[in-house]
Amino acid sequence: MDSERIKGLIDLLAESDLLELSLTEGDSTIRLFRQAGKVVVTEAQADPSPLPTEQSPTVAIPSVTATEIKASLYGVLHLTPAVGEAPFVVVGDQVEAGQTLAVLEAMKMFHPVKAKTAGQVTAILAHSGAEVEAGQSLFRLG
Repeated sequence: MDSERIKGLIDLLAESDLLELSLTEGDSTIRLFRQAGKVVVTEAQADPSPLPTEQSPTVAIPSVTATEIKASLYGVLHLTPAVGEAPFVVVGDQVEAGQTLAVLEAMKMFHPVKAKTAGQVTAILAHSGAEVEAGQSLFRLG
């Protein structure tokens, strides 16, 4: 399997909610899975092992080290639950999958922005009160 195809599969998994992706072509099998906020690639010939071991011909390569959390819709970003309160998260915080990082206000409704994976907040990419576009990166987790 060529490296461009593997990179495309890694990007597909990183941008989706899937936990694992496996593809077999002829004698080659590639297995991608999420592990602690990273996408891990294992590639094997013929009979793949379920997990890589030291005796296995399988190679594990950490491919994606940062995850970007993007706005699901257009709206006003709020980094705090209410005026004068502490922010949901700050740079350096360790977060769990599903934890609320901020809320987006659209048409007088508040929509939570949640972490898709566990990780550490390495960057907050928009300011509180800013109007953000759907698909705009808001947070980076490492």
